[in-house]
Amino acid sequence: METTHEEAIKSLGFSDKEAKVYLALLKMGIGSAISVARRAEVKRPTAYVILDELIQKGAVIVVPRSKKKLYRSIPPQNLFEMYEERFKKAKGVLPEIQAVSKQESYKPQVLLYEGIEGIKEVLNYKLKSLAGKEIKGFYAKTTSEIMKKFDDYREYNESLLKNNITMKGISPKDPSLDEFRKRDKEFGRVFKEIPSDKYSSDIAIEICDTFVRFFDPVNLQGLIIENPAIAKTLLQVFNIVWELTNTTTIDSSTS
Repeated sequence: METTHEEAIKSLGFSDKEAKVYLALLKMGIGSAISVARRAEVKRPTAYVILDELIQKGAVIVVPRSKKKLYRSIPPQNLFEMYEERFKKAKGVLPEIQAVSKQESYKPQVLLYEGIEGIKEVLNYKLKSLAGKEIKGFYAKTTSEIMKKFDDYREYNESLLKNNITMKGISPKDPSLDEFRKRDKEFGRVFKEIPSDKYSSDIAIEICDTFVRFFDPVNLQGLIIENPAIAKTLLQVFNIVWELTNTTTIDSSTS
């Protein structure tokens, strides 16, 4: 569905009338409260109140040195950049806010997906929030049939590359994964392989900041558990296994 100009402005936290008044004034260039009220189709007293609110939000300024009180909207690019900067600053204290919350009050969220489109939803779950971060996990062997179903995971790999998301994983040493291993460096992946007689999983487990996800590409099922505590525990398990796996490949003769 196409986003309208009003919806775009409202996404910044503006009310319906604030968005209308801002856009009306933007189209006018400069205007008085009376002319803005007429253009935005709001009552005159309402226009005065909303203009004052928009001034407080930094979206409108009063034109200096004018004989009567005139207003001007700041350019949309400046407006969005200002709100983006505010968002970045607010996001910077997110870990502190999260630390305030009580862990025992957190309710895990479990999401189950099925079918090819379902698996794709699991793969793309909160992808943008992982930008610049590293996904760790235990990976599975695959088949040519599965690779065809997911177009060789081309779209997913490109999304990871675009968002600067790297991967560190443990996988079976299986011929079905040879093509993946050849392109690991290109996509920012670091993998350790374990002989398939010791590890031959058909299920992949990925560990992210606040959630873990399970893939069953054979049966086309995916599961997401949104819980920071579970993610932290599995991450610790992964790190232990990673450290114990000292070489790129574990000798299959070891017990």
